[in-house]
Amino acid sequence: MSNDKQQILDWVASGHLAASQFEHALEVTHSAPSPADNLRFLSRVVLTFAMLLLCSGVIFFFAYNWDDLSRYSKFAIAQGALILSLLPLLRLNLQQPAGQTALFAASLLVGALLALIGQTYQSGADTYELFLVWATLITPWVLLARMPALWLLLLLLLNLSLGLALVNLAIRHLFEPFTHPLWSVFALNISATGLWMLTTKGSASTALLRWGERVIALFCLLIITGLAIGQIYSWTSSDALTLPVWLGFSLLWLYLYRLRQLELTMLSALAMAAIILCVIILAEALSDIIATEVLFLLLTLSVMGLSSAAAVWLRQLSQRTSKLSNKSGSMQ
Repeated sequence: MSNDKQQILDWVASGHLAASQFEHALEVTHSAPSPADNLRFLSRVVLTFAMLLLCSGVIFFFAYNWDDLSRYSKFAIAQGALILSLLPLLRLNLQQPAGQTALFAASLLVGALLALIGQTYQSGADTYELFLVWATLITPWVLLARMPALWLLLLLLLNLSLGLALVNLAIRHLFEPFTHPLWSVFALNISATGLWMLTTKGSASTALLRWGERVIALFCLLIITGLAIGQIYSWTSSDALTLPVWLGFSLLWLYLYRLRQLELTMLSALAMAAIILCVIILAEALSDIIATEVLFLLLTLSVMGLSSAAAVWLRQLSQRTSKLSNKSGSMQ
């Protein structure tokens, strides 16, 4: 259904289908969501928000009544909420939205229970250990449920744990030739992206699967671009391979989102990162050669020219894809 709708949108954009016929084309191809589809979507949205509000209500209940509750009352409420969130799984399977929501709520409440333990007994453990233990405890559920939302939660916890560990342990240098601490975060997320692609390769493509992959990949692009900017400004002068790694990552990005499957959103992000790097390299190279006013003018013209070139390139890709879709549709 989504492919048919996208093809119709391409036809309208290329002028092969009149805009006035758009609604009729959606009805003929059954691409427009039915009332049952809208109701199903709204029910899942309401269920998700209800779960988040209930979990946040438990957490804020402890925060507001912390001094009035005894130690045993706190643990009884926290453990009771965790058990209640798991009870629906006795009747529901993990393929149903309600069962998935219940397991996600239980995963969140595990973190609340761990925070309660740390706050009550004041063990002196570092903050990153909380997120690491939290991620470890929910890992069996993540593997069992195979839910994209739980995978993203696990990756978020690992990123928080790693980031806080780098700060708390005062780790400022890694091993040559990748000494900046952000390389460890990049390695974690690029590994998660590859694992996500491998595990979902034979699965039916859903919106959450696609956007989950995009979010992780965009975060990797953000990290490697930040490292490249640091290399240009000599923040990380010892990381001589930063720019070559960025170039290799960009080539891989083009293969995944240009050759394997066209993703204009991802290509736009890469184009923006490339424009930022080009402008920074130009500014760094010419800052001591020409006057500041001339430099700003040159940088402005460079941004306008590179942005226009990227827009033309993306438009040509979209039109070429539309033409191929039209040919395949006529042949069928």
